[in-house]
Amino acid sequence: MVLGGLISPLIAHGGILTPLATDSDVSPLVAESQVISPASPNQEIGVVLVLPLKDANGAAEFAARVSTPGDELYGKFLSPTEFAARYGADEDDYALVKSWAQDNQLRITQESVSRTTLTVSGKAAQFETLFNIQLNNYRSPKGEEFYSASTSPVMPSRIAAQVIGVIGLTESVHNAPLAKLYRKFGERPAYPIKTDTAGGSGPGGAFNADDLRDAYNIPALGGTVLQKVAVFEQGGYTQTDIDKYIVNNQLPSVTVKPRLVNGYDGGVNDPNVELEAVLDVDMVIGINPAVKEVLVYEDGKNSFGVALLDSLADVASDNLVQTLSISYGLDERQAGKKRIAAENQAFVQLAAQGITVFVSAGDDGAYGRTGFGLNAADPGAQPLITSVGGTTLFTGTDASYGAEEVWNLLVYGLGATGGGVSTYWPIPSWQPAAQVTPNGGSATHRNFPDLAAVGNPETGVAVYSGINGGWVQVGGTSVAAPLWAGYVSLLNSGRLTVGFPGIGFFNPAFYKLAEQYYGTFGILHDVFDGTNGNASIYGIPGYSAGVGYDNCTGWGSMNGQGTAATLFLTPLKKGNPPAQAGGLKGTAQSTTAKLSWDAATGAAGYLVEADPPNDGIPLNFISKGTSTEITGLTPKTTYRIVVFAINESGSTVIKNQLELRTR
Repeated sequence: MVLGGLISPLIAHGGILTPLATDSDVSPLVAESQVISPASPNQEIGVVLVLPLKDANGAAEFAARVSTPGDELYGKFLSPTEFAARYGADEDDYALVKSWAQDNQLRITQESVSRTTLTVSGKAAQFETLFNIQLNNYRSPKGEEFYSASTSPVMPSRIAAQVIGVIGLTESVHNAPLAKLYRKFGERPAYPIKTDTAGGSGPGGAFNADDLRDAYNIPALGGTVLQKVAVFEQGGYTQTDIDKYIVNNQLPSVTVKPRLVNGYDGGVNDPNVELEAVLDVDMVIGINPAVKEVLVYEDGKNSFGVALLDSLADVASDNLVQTLSISYGLDERQAGKKRIAAENQAFVQLAAQGITVFVSAGDDGAYGRTGFGLNAADPGAQPLITSVGGTTLFTGTDASYGAEEVWNLLVYGLGATGGGVSTYWPIPSWQPAAQVTPNGGSATHRNFPDLAAVGNPETGVAVYSGINGGWVQVGGTSVAAPLWAGYVSLLNSGRLTVGFPGIGFFNPAFYKLAEQYYGTFGILHDVFDGTNGNASIYGIPGYSAGVGYDNCTGWGSMNGQGTAATLFLTPLKKGNPPAQAGGLKGTAQSTTAKLSWDAATGAAGYLVEADPPNDGIPLNFISKGTSTEITGLTPKTTYRIVVFAINESGSTVIKNQLELRTR
């Protein structure tokens, strides 16, 4: 039985699970592209040999249960060694494949703890002989050059029974970042006076970190178990670029560490990739200045498919982070079935270990990178990740939230949010058809994205990238995914502070909250205006936004305070909520207040809510004990203070409330 649409190296056909064939896909672009020349025999190539989990169904079921509130396994995540022992590929099979690689003079560059991937490096001529293929250089209909096998490889008999996929012999795109550079401001940018909807107070009038936190109502929250976040990159970054963003935005210093994958030397090898890397890091830190560390998993040597698989394997094996952001992607038709399935095995492991993954939904509207018909993104449409679309964000002069609409500038060549329906993945059980079909979603296949945030380059963010000329304005779903990763790392810090389990794979919990509270609890900003298609250009329409879920922006963008309150006040399992307590008292300064209260029997912690006058947005803070200092208050303002005692089975508001006026 496969739960929650979590299918690892198996594809469901009519309810029966059948193994993938032991070969590797050839990109459909090969048949559509022009052969330029045979690949150089001495060209160095990295290839991932994929082995199946020994209990794929068991791993998929565990990943579903450990991610679903109310299940007795919820939050009981595994370590990498525990996952390997229970579900990893067979040890003897892995040893045999390693021996085969070494016997054929291939260099092993990466091994996974779960034994599901083994990466080897060799010359093109070696792989042509071993797999009976011809490697050619091609030019795609869009003019992009790539290399690929001209036919599917023939698996060597010695490892044919062990290896279910070979990734890296066919690649339609080498680098696949999604950041969209809009404007360059240089080393000394102007700071234009904002209009009512200009929003940005950063360089050139683009959004800075304060703007984003204000617009999306991001709480300070005050969790004490600080988080580590990972970002995937296809090349190096310049630390001084990130330092300039931190100083310009008056952010605390955050440790940023490269995690070199496959022996990459960490060099900055591509302006687009460097921009992507600093953007991703900046957005995580900008939305959660209290993040403990950002780890940059980077492989600038290998093609996208190999780099992604190996980085996912290293994130899982290291088990150092609680959240991962991926701002890269192709179309499913470019990735191919074998690579999609191999990625899913990695995402199963990450979910089992409690690592939350956010992925950009793509920047080319409903049509994808290839632009022929409707195309879904990979890994943006994978069932074990949270897919993030892009919006146009409008704010007031004080960066307060105004409105959002679907990002769509296809007519101007400035992209549009990805979103649509997977052609590969069946609809997961956490995505009920009744929720996702009213605005044109599928009742049978995975719909994406799940959530959204700002992505339109015209309402983009300001970051610094020296190789790109200094301060620039950039957009794309590359902005939206790390924003959500940073925000959820903030929520995770609060949950762990009070002893709740980490969030892990977000969708089963989030879709349930959306079903329960949508429209009544203010947990999101619904985005119901716009489309991600243009029939006059592409011949067929895309998808339209609407009230509730849609295939342009999912459930909408973050309403940070509301989402936080909902997550902490919603029960995670059956049991008794805390007893009622009282004794709330406090004193206020101009922007802070010190509070204390009596202990509530059965409480794991407390959620403190400071309500401003005139139906303003409540500010939320988390506390393990019976006292705290809250921050970010407005001077000479009266706040109503409410404290909730919380545990995993619910919440109880304490007896007395308190009105405090700041000085």
